[in-house]
Amino acid sequence: MKHSYLLLAGLVLTALACEKNTTEVTPVDPTDYDYSKTPVRVEPLITKVTETDFEAGDAIGLTVTRAAGVFATNEKLTYDGSAFTGNLNWYAEGADESTLSAYYPYAETVPTSFTIATDQREGTGSSDFVAATKEHVYPTANAVAMVFQHKLSRVVLNLTNNAGYTIEGVTLTGAIPTAVFADGFVASADENVAPADIEAFRISATQYCAVVVPQNVTFKLTVTASGVPMVQYLSNFTLLAGKQHAINVVVNPTDIVVEVSGEVSPWEIGEAITGEDADNNEHLEDGFITYDGARYDVVQMQDGKWWMAQNLRYIPAGLTPSSDLTAVTAGIFNPLKVNAGQTALEFTTDAATIVANGYLYQAECALGVAVGSLTSVEAAQALEGAQGICPTGWHIPTIADIIGLIGKAVSPIETDTTAPYYDSATGNGSIALLNADGFNMDAFGAITIQDNTKTSGTYMGFMTAYKDKIATGMFCGSSYAGVTYNTSADPESGIKNLQFYGFMPMTNKSAEAQYTCNGTKVSYRIAAPVRCVRNAE
Repeated sequence: MKHSYLLLAGLVLTALACEKNTTEVTPVDPTDYDYSKTPVRVEPLITKVTETDFEAGDAIGLTVTRAAGVFATNEKLTYDGSAFTGNLNWYAEGADESTLSAYYPYAETVPTSFTIATDQREGTGSSDFVAATKEHVYPTANAVAMVFQHKLSRVVLNLTNNAGYTIEGVTLTGAIPTAVFADGFVASADENVAPADIEAFRISATQYCAVVVPQNVTFKLTVTASGVPMVQYLSNFTLLAGKQHAINVVVNPTDIVVEVSGEVSPWEIGEAITGEDADNNEHLEDGFITYDGARYDVVQMQDGKWWMAQNLRYIPAGLTPSSDLTAVTAGIFNPLKVNAGQTALEFTTDAATIVANGYLYQAECALGVAVGSLTSVEAAQALEGAQGICPTGWHIPTIADIIGLIGKAVSPIETDTTAPYYDSATGNGSIALLNADGFNMDAFGAITIQDNTKTSGTYMGFMTAYKDKIATGMFCGSSYAGVTYNTSADPESGIKNLQFYGFMPMTNKSAEAQYTCNGTKVSYRIAAPVRCVRNAE
């Protein structure tokens, strides 16, 4: 499972709650078809519940039980991006019903116990155990929808930082980390295992969380603030399976004050989406869309178009954001920040920064093709207005979108002085004008890789005169802008570099009113943020 993804809590539009779905589905004519050659498939609808979700390669263990006995035990089904499939076929008799039970993560034998990670600082996904049961299931060529439930507990720690300290970590001490399972994967703490320290995952500067085993526990809470561990003991209470418990923590200059919430709520970060496409919902009237389980602010600008007001943080299947400047074909990179000494830029995997700044994408990745697959000008030109990695109904900006918004780009693009965010006083597109209407533009930096002969990139965006911020950057676009060949002017020698028109914000001025944003040529191996624009009606 990938690091910035959402873990499954529900698997079907017809299931409105995390409980067994016992709706009986009768085959049209079970006597007319031998189902023994039909594979068993499970199709998930992913709902935002934690910071994780299924990705290609994840596996569940599936058991199928008929009235006559067990048909299949712990069959491994692997997620292919849309459904879980494997080597298991249905039994031949289409009129015979069965009960399906499944769990995640898969093990070689059906697990009787499960141990969470005690260090969850990189995420809680590997510590989350989920299971599902569905009765009255008949053989079918369609995927079987199942509703999964969390079998462990979740603790959310809400921090109020009255001291202004830097919070470096939160640790919960006293809980047993291993669960033993009864029928139906009912979890309880293994009394033969010693309690452990559990290091929580940082959701944001004011919120942490951890997955823990259901049990009665007296926690010791340690908040490390500006290098100083602050400790408080909590009252004894019971962690419930599939439930979320809140702990409210006030950080004062000399101590912390802790209050355990008396309310126990279902383990959800948001309401389950029903009757809609969970991966792409538009709520333009409320100023946001959801895509791949993440929410993005959007705004209708004076050009009449809807634009994302946040940078994309979508991770394409099969890719992992890189923090390696020599990974020149990684496709996607982590965002940048100014280092602690304010001497240069550096990569960051901080969750809050990823939400605020998004990832950096090479043009081919942004445009929805494999890095290295663009080998001709014609192929590059064909990507004009491509959806790429944008949500359905949205696209990577074209030069027409850019000029229609800010009016100014590099030669040979003609300036449009009537564009709504063109500033005639400076002769440039204006960040101040854009942001006054909610565009939220800034300089987020980029990774400069000049062409496909380079074996390493460099950070773009740091200037010593403005060391407290990133001062420049680029954004991806979809309009072809130029080409260079391995041998000058000789197409037969092969592509060395392709360019697409994108945005170039510049904040290397003393006042925001002077910040500029113009169109520029972006080499296709440069990694830069992405803003999507909605297709015309």
